[in-house]
Amino acid sequence: MRRAGLLIAMALLALPATALAQADEYSKKSLKEMPDKWQAAFNSGDAAGLAALYAEDGVLHPPNSAPVDGREAIEAFWTVVLQSGGTSELTVNNIYAMGESATETGMWVGADADGAHTDHGHYTIIYKKVDGMWQIAYDMWNSDMSP
Repeated sequence: MRRAGLLIAMALLALPATALAQADEYSKKSLKEMPDKWQAAFNSGDAAGLAALYAEDGVLHPPNSAPVDGREAIEAFWTVVLQSGGTSELTVNNIYAMGESATETGMWVGADADGAHTDHGHYTIIYKKVDGMWQIAYDMWNSDMSP
């Protein structure tokens, strides 16, 4: 009887660890889906959908421009950019998560509405968890093309 009680106690102690592992796997999966969600919204011209990926207090750091603060301003920024009908292709180099924040680095290639190459460069995104969901806190990119 004593052995059965010990086994039950061990099983009960393992449940929270199992739940945490499942939550961590879900978190990793949802974080890895973010670049595809960003690219899909950008390439379909969905400024509102793109802005929804950013935290309410998110910040864009576009090259050669002042920072763009807040989701509403971010949506306005992307609305103007997306009017050209261009596309962007992301190649993720690394996603590193630690607790409630994560960093993604990679490369991007831009094309115009006809598919012609327009620009390319590198980017860094810092994510934070908001109500258990990953959102973009900071988005910074540069161009690798010579001026």
